Amino acid sequence: MSENNALTSWVGDFVDYCGKPAVAADFVNRIDDVIATQIPEIAGDAMLVQDLHKSTGAQWRSFLAHLSEEHRLVLPSAAADLARSLARRGMDLAILLKVYRVAQQAVYQFLIDVIDAVGKEHAPARDEVLVFIWSRAGQWMDDSVESLIQTFYEERQNLNDGVLIRRQETIEALLGDAPPTSDQASNALSHALQHWQTALLVWSSESSGSATEAMLDVANAVAQALKAPRPLTMVAGSRDLWCWVATPTKPDLGLLAPLEALLKETGTHLAVGLPAPGVGGFRSSHDEARSARELALEVPGVTALVRYDEVELLCILASQDTLARRMVAREIGPLGAADKNLALVRETALVYLTTLNVEATAERLFVHKNTVRYRIAKAEELLGHPLTERSTQVELALRWVAFFGNPAPAG
Repeated sequence: MSENNALTSWVGDFVDYCGKPAVAADFVNRIDDVIATQIPEIAGDAMLVQDLHKSTGAQWRSFLAHLSEEHRLVLPSAAADLARSLARRGMDLAILLKVYRVAQQAVYQFLIDVIDAVGKEHAPARDEVLVFIWSRAGQWMDDSVESLIQTFYEERQNLNDGVLIRRQETIEALLGDAPPTSDQASNALSHALQHWQTALLVWSSESSGSATEAMLDVANAVAQALKAPRPLTMVAGSRDLWCWVATPTKPDLGLLAPLEALLKETGTHLAVGLPAPGVGGFRSSHDEARSARELALEVPGVTALVRYDEVELLCILASQDTLARRMVAREIGPLGAADKNLALVRETALVYLTTLNVEATAERLFVHKNTVRYRIAKAEELLGHPLTERSTQVELALRWVAFFGNPAPAG
């Protein structure tokens, strides 16, 4: 076999090996961990982290798909989406360039490890393989950067409409260290900052023009449900919309429950902060909505509507996963088992702990009062004590299981 044929054969084996889901996932995790460590602007934003994962995975798949051909860049849309998100966040081009600069060394190390793992009895010399694979990877990243610089500036240009720029700058100032006064910002945004502020984060699994329209539709639907004027909105990423709804009195977030159907229909998700008045409420509600979304992004298939007031303690517990799992196992024991019937028992127990009334629980769950009594009795049998005993800990454990599922044994 000639050296050229040997290299061609080896490349085929390399692509097959690296295309395995476990290997591809390892690539994404290793590269993105390095990037997140060195670029805190991305690490501190859950949506940017998700965009980064999508971009890295898509770049790897596209690189492998075209490795056996003459070099040509086939840039995946997810890579362009990351560039657009960074531009919309108001970040410098230097952040985008640093992503690829930081990734280079990590990619090189990964390729060395994989080359040694692939191996082959009649493979070309290791140096030949290294020169080929790194040359192609370097070309791919260089061409990607060149193309994405253009994408970044095009997106920044799209944002250069005077009204949009002033809106984004004012919102960023309100969320920053030295926010403007309520009157100044209200006039600039045409948004009643003196009223109660409810922050929303709407996001989509995919990025497209239709996705942006769907996110805006969700924001308007929230405003209608809360009997508010049109919301203040800011497109913050390729799949990310920040919104605020202003109401003269504290709104009832329970009115948002029917929006689950719209979210499912449009493939969107919604995180809602606690309503609070004034500029302080504008800031705090946004922070809470972000925390709720970060929690939601940790759990695939979680409910499309996440309210911070319903997951506040879970957000606080999220940084102490081992302790949380241990607490859940201790407080509810067998009641937390992965069983469909027990899920109904847990749901009933949780609603009862919020109402402390059998009739109200039955009404909320659309079941008979005797069904509620039976399920409460079953829950208390498994707990070994009344629901009202250690009710705070039991409720928190039940909420944890409702959100994260049955906990694995904690260390």
